[in-house]
Amino acid sequence: MDNKRINERKKIGITTIIKRPAKGGGYSIMEFKSIDLSLGGVFISTEDLSLFELGEEVEILVDTYTDKLYEGTARVVRSSRVFSENNEITDCGFGLMFKNPDKAFTESINTKLDS
Repeated sequence: MDNKRINERKKIGITTIIKRPAKGGGYSIMEFKSIDLSLGGVFISTEDLSLFELGEEVEILVDTYTDKLYEGTARVVRSSRVFSENNEITDCGFGLMFKNPDKAFTESINTKLDS
């Protein structure tokens, strides 16, 4: 797989919540387990690759289990379904790129990546 990531990523289990406008008004809230994290973004696990469009911007809340949550926006920059040699799905979901995370959140990610 071609890896064009700028920031180092680490396999980490965290929770990512996405808020989207719902058809007909209001919002839908979706909670995902994230399988990796970097200063630039997070990868959320889901088998349903029809949930988001590449380039779509979403409101997110990332819980890094520290004293600071990231509340902001992210852009969907990648969708992926990876298969093993036995044709079993080993990885499936979306890569989200953080948009303008604040300094405190960036520092909390650095702490999480260094642990």
